[in-house]
Amino acid sequence: MDQIKDNRSRETGENVLPAQGEDSEDGLPVSSEKINIINSIYKTDEYLKSCIEGILFISEATVSIGEISSTLEITERKTEKILDELEREYLDKNRGFILRKVAGGYRLYSNPAISAILKVFVKSNIRTYISQAALETIAIICYRQPVTRTQIAEIRGVRTDSVILTLVDKGLIKEAGRLKEPGNPILYKTSEKLLEIMGINSIKDLPGLQNFEDKNSEDKNNEEES
Repeated sequence: MDQIKDNRSRETGENVLPAQGEDSEDGLPVSSEKINIINSIYKTDEYLKSCIEGILFISEATVSIGEISSTLEITERKTEKILDELEREYLDKNRGFILRKVAGGYRLYSNPAISAILKVFVKSNIRTYISQAALETIAIICYRQPVTRTQIAEIRGVRTDSVILTLVDKGLIKEAGRLKEPGNPILYKTSEKLLEIMGINSIKDLPGLQNFEDKNSEDKNNEEES
């Protein structure tokens, strides 16, 4: 038996481990605890990648480096290294999904390169859950936060009380303290859930307003030419 193990180890480069109760090289029986310790030492990166992919796949929210490293009992540095490798692999191989760092954690998203195909596939099931008024309010909060209801209403030109309550209820925005002025109105800002939905890590990742102004000018010029 020992000869077979030695041959297998030399031929494949594998670390052949004794089974529970089987004698090790020092002649002592191997306990299950020792086997677990040895197995943890010989965890390969490929195995850890599979584990991390599985965790990300079943998660309904972003997963932090700390949560992954705690689950796999490896260091956060090791976890981050593997996550970086997975992110590069998905991009290099043009997989159907990509890995993004969003809202302080990681999550799998569909590949933007195949968005047209995915839209065709799901178009019959698409439903609008957010009204135009809510989208406008979210846009104002994203670029002007922290902001009060009154400030939002002044920009939109209409009252936004019910819209604000709906967005808070959906967890898309949250309170950010109170403004130091008469009445101490509540300030609002974007939530981590909204960042996750938008697929960005922070508000700094939003495109600048200048980009939209340039696009609007371009669209107007095209309309005039046609």
